Amino acid sequence: MNALMVFLWFIWVGWIFSTVGAFGGIMAGFGHITIFGIGDWASKLKGTKVNIGSYTDAGKYLTDTIRLGNSVQTWFNAVSSTYNWYTQKRLVWPAGVALGLGAVIGAQVGVWGTGGQVAPSMYKGLFGLATYLIAGYMFYQLTPRAKAGKKAGREAAQRFQQKVKELRESGRLHELEGIKNLKVGLSETTFEFFGESFRVKNFAPFIVGFLIGLFSAVIGIGGGFLFVPFLTSLGLPFYVVPGASTLAVFFTQTSTVLGWLARGVMYPVALIVAGWAGIFIGSYIGPRTQKYIPQDALFALFGILALYVGTRYVLSAFFGIKLPP
Repeated sequence: MNALMVFLWFIWVGWIFSTVGAFGGIMAGFGHITIFGIGDWASKLKGTKVNIGSYTDAGKYLTDTIRLGNSVQTWFNAVSSTYNWYTQKRLVWPAGVALGLGAVIGAQVGVWGTGGQVAPSMYKGLFGLATYLIAGYMFYQLTPRAKAGKKAGREAAQRFQQKVKELRESGRLHELEGIKNLKVGLSETTFEFFGESFRVKNFAPFIVGFLIGLFSAVIGIGGGFLFVPFLTSLGLPFYVVPGASTLAVFFTQTSTVLGWLARGVMYPVALIVAGWAGIFIGSYIGPRTQKYIPQDALFALFGILALYVGTRYVLSAFFGIKLPP
């Protein structure tokens, strides 16, 4: 693996994840499996005997290395992106914490329940099917039904975009305001965003977070593509959703990384550093460019990417058909 390639790839990953609060784990996995070629090595070495901790199959060990690598990189992505959303005044932290605490428990169940059990081809297939979920979600957000169900959030988002345009034209973009009157209660959190009031229950996110954490650990992704639709289903404006999602992913990935390390799985330190350097740049750019991009354009872009990635791995795993990178 070329460290420069890793660095450049994770600039892209950092930008994607920090822009929508999702899809970073998917792109990290695509990089490890296909761009960097670990997936091919895992398939070639399937059945080769090794003695690494509790592992005896080299192919399954490399499969779990991919899952650890995704989590290590997505963890730093979550740290960097969450900080940037905080500085942009668009972090609904109580929602992220509630989701994240549930995800911590779910992630441990996923790591210890499936570690060393997933063959390389099966992992690719599961990864592809998971990616189809995010493609479906992204395209659904473009439908009239989805838009009608989030009227307040979309109106707040439109006011936000208009304010960004006005301040940019007058050279006063630094004056852009974000979340106001954030209040955390025992059962719910309330806040205001560009003329609209929002309420978020505290208990439901914990339960949802557990399920997402479990699924994310099995697939080796951050879970943002499930956190984001859940948060938007609550009617929150898209311009504040990514911050809460990245905070929840931080909790998920902290739990997942510690679990894989405890099982004896390792990931090269040099590649961690190269990936984190790229993510630092990409996650800095994301929140600062997102405010210029219409919501529908983001949904369409990432929906198309997810559809391609999912199709690539489903065809390869289940039908033996390989598409070009």
